[in-house]
Amino acid sequence: MTDAQKIRFAPNGGLHIAPAPNGRPGGTQLPTDVGDGKTSPTGYKSLGYVDEGGVTITPSIETDPINAWQSATPVLYVVKSASIQIKATLIETNNLTTELFWGAPWIALKDKDGKETGTYRLDLSSTPDLQEVTVVTDWAQRGVLYRCVIPRAMISDRGAITLQRKEAQKYELTISALDTAGNLGYVLTNDDIKGTSGGVAPPAPFSASVAVPGYSSNDSANASWTARVTATGITSPATVKLLNGAGSAFQLQTTLSADGTYDVTVPKGQATAEIKVTHVGVDYCYSVTDKQQIGVSKTCTVVSG
Repeated sequence: MTDAQKIRFAPNGGLHIAPAPNGRPGGTQLPTDVGDGKTSPTGYKSLGYVDEGGVTITPSIETDPINAWQSATPVLYVVKSASIQIKATLIETNNLTTELFWGAPWIALKDKDGKETGTYRLDLSSTPDLQEVTVVTDWAQRGVLYRCVIPRAMISDRGAITLQRKEAQKYELTISALDTAGNLGYVLTNDDIKGTSGGVAPPAPFSASVAVPGYSSNDSANASWTARVTATGITSPATVKLLNGAGSAFQLQTTLSADGTYDVTVPKGQATAEIKVTHVGVDYCYSVTDKQQIGVSKTCTVVSG
């Protein structure tokens, strides 16, 4: 029986990395839930933006045939090798992505007085050490969440950096799983993958809106003003965030655990504001002004904020 509700996409997601677990207190802990599809698990760091090709996860098995005198075709196959590889091209240039790509740490250079000069050096060894890491890949389609966890892995291949005038630098990495007590990794999901209802249980009927109670008398040039968020259909914690004045990040205002309202204070001197409401991996963003009664739905300015 065909069912279009079972078709899955991955419009949102992220790659997260941490040192491989060492079994000691305070070491990396492997995640046991699907998270929210965006936030890094505790102790992990996000690898940031990936180019539009997304992330490729490739589980593979090599086999050898067992042939017999009595048959012209193999009578059995035995596993020769098994692997999982994660391939992605990172497009953020920062300490984490560049050290992963080059396979070495940056060192701050100092002058003769021992003061840092603002120049950094990364030494490329002819016999590099391969660092063991844990890799978590998240992807989401509205409230449907998936998470692939590779407990032990190494960078097994790197692509070339192309330096061009009209294209961002890219860091192509292939990360290959290592054996962990007989396992390569695991996948978590909240998808109704074994249900009989014909696919994922649909997301709760969550909705939100933003209004400005004092729109008729607000004066943002001389005083702060209020944007009132109303949320309904909350089945798990939802967050309300306000875009900072620089437009670079959303700042948490509150976490709603049930249906209700929350008044966001917009600072004096800011006539417009962008507010994000997030629930079960779904983001709703609204643009409001001090003189506008109802906020307008919009694409979020900061995708991962």
